[in-house]
Amino acid sequence: MTMDSRALCVIRYTCRLLSTCEITIATRRHCSACRLNKCFRQGMKKELIRSLTAIGRATSGMIVSSHYHEQLSRLTTMNFLPSNNQSTLSFDDWNLITNIRNAYEDYCIEPFLASHETIPLIITTQPYRSRIKIQRLIDIREKYLNVIVSFIKRILQYNKFLENNYQYIKDNIRTLLSLNTSELMKSNVLKYFPWEYDRFLFESIFTENLIQHLEKHILMYETFSPYDPLFIKLFLIILVLTCGISPVFKKIQYNSNDFNPCPKEIFLTQNYYLTLLWKYVIYRLGYYDSIMYSVRFIQHILRRQVIEADLNDIIEKRDDHGQLAQLMEKTIQI
Repeated sequence: MTMDSRALCVIRYTCRLLSTCEITIATRRHCSACRLNKCFRQGMKKELIRSLTAIGRATSGMIVSSHYHEQLSRLTTMNFLPSNNQSTLSFDDWNLITNIRNAYEDYCIEPFLASHETIPLIITTQPYRSRIKIQRLIDIREKYLNVIVSFIKRILQYNKFLENNYQYIKDNIRTLLSLNTSELMKSNVLKYFPWEYDRFLFESIFTENLIQHLEKHILMYETFSPYDPLFIKLFLIILVLTCGISPVFKKIQYNSNDFNPCPKEIFLTQNYYLTLLWKYVIYRLGYYDSIMYSVRFIQHILRRQVIEADLNDIIEKRDDHGQLAQLMEKTIQI
């Protein structure tokens, strides 16, 4: 037994629930005391307790190390995962999964709930005319964009290449609005659609037909697969790293930057999270259902792009001298 292991053995873990916690694959991190007791009852030796050094390495955060970058430069998602093995999630994978879920709770859900103080969901106390102004729409949009930015910033803050290549992903953030709205509704953080209490305002700008299509699209995210607290969160990360996912805007003149290929580091990082998602979906759904889930999700993303293209078309053709278009295209800072 190493010195670190001996030091760990003298740590006293105390259960907060009278040593009655149920320990499963989903709850094993909730109580260290009951988890260790279960391990010992199953015959685990104290010599097998991981050292403090190993624990420190496993819980050091969500930095995509150079080791992974080197590995992913040689491997693709398809050959990284053996088709006959559905149990390839490592301890580091589970640690990253937990960190992603915690980051979403702390940097998306908590800021969203806190934003109700400054941008309330219902403003019935204000005069009716103040509730149908364009600024109200902009405020609501910013309310939902800011929490996505907060979450993505937390996930990617250790990737230094973002500082120099931000232009490749900054426009992708707004494409996550409908997907993240679905996640907020699915997790019961949001009970109604964002425009439920401002329906007249949204329909007067985007038309009733488009709002209905958008609602149907958001509800599809909620119903086309069994809910899992990780699926959509990982997709948010993957999509923000997908170059060129935003609808193409018609320009009078194009420049070379419109067609620049994305840096290799973006693809490597995206492939890392895509591999994690693929392994996790197989673990949760099985190989065949994982393929069906992925195909259906891609179909939904393509439908979303059509809806967003229609939305952008309405904004650009609006007879307000470009006022709304300028407000909607406001730069988002990570």
